[in-house]
Amino acid sequence: MKVRIIANPVAGGGKGRRMAEALRNALEGKVGGVELVLTKQAGDNEPEAARPGADVVVAVGGDGSVNEVANGLKNSEAALAILPAGTANVVSRELGIPKNPEAVAAMIIEGRIREMDAGIRDGRRFMLGAGAGLDAAIGEAVSQQRGRKSNLLKWVGPSIKTSLRYTFPAFRVVADGELLCEEGQYAIIGNCRYSAGVFPATPEAKIDDGLLDICILRNLNALRLIGLLPTVWNGRHIHRKDVVYKQFESLEITPLSDERVPFQVDGDPGGQLPVTIGVEPKAVRVITPAT
Repeated sequence: MKVRIIANPVAGGGKGRRMAEALRNALEGKVGGVELVLTKQAGDNEPEAARPGADVVVAVGGDGSVNEVANGLKNSEAALAILPAGTANVVSRELGIPKNPEAVAAMIIEGRIREMDAGIRDGRRFMLGAGAGLDAAIGEAVSQQRGRKSNLLKWVGPSIKTSLRYTFPAFRVVADGELLCEEGQYAIIGNCRYSAGVFPATPEAKIDDGLLDICILRNLNALRLIGLLPTVWNGRHIHRKDVVYKQFESLEITPLSDERVPFQVDGDPGGQLPVTIGVEPKAVRVITPAT
């Protein structure tokens, strides 16, 4: 078994490189070969993952790194492994993957494979989820001030400022060819249950059911959103009358005015509405811990 480790060296406040080197050291002599690649900028993971010659490609970083590697493996039989070293690490949390390099090395050697669905937008995969509205606006604000090192604290200021200024422009949502919501203002699309690493925004999502979940919030402003948060912590929000929740295979979201509605994919800026979303069942072979 040949393993290629692709690491974002500044992930998690700069610990990405150290964790990748520890993983390499733990694997050496126990697999057929180990290659360590350190990326220099966003986008480097994808072509490195696409290069032939590896049986397992390890993404060392956060959900953005996982996204790039999963897209790089589109035409490959190689399995994806994850060493979580980012800010939120939602995909690895969903899969129960440890943060310890030695534990991840043992997981890779054991080689338990799970087939995970992927969302599709404009022909590109996403693994965690996507969103239209406030979280996308916050992501844009964070990306504009993010330096070489990224950590959770860098989300605090932009999150507060953007939440207070955001105007919640409305959009229409069509799921599986039928009108689902006429005037949504904030939508979270989930392949995983959690959003932003802590909120179970799509609590009924499963990574291998061939469906994506969407949670749409209506009648919003900043104060109402704050009042909604306690119910999101335990997943009770999906039963509120101002929330629409559905599982789907295809989705279209269209703005209702000329006001820009930002969109995010796996926590990173993804342009703006309109968007069309689909699902690729059992798209990615992921190495996970034994259950």
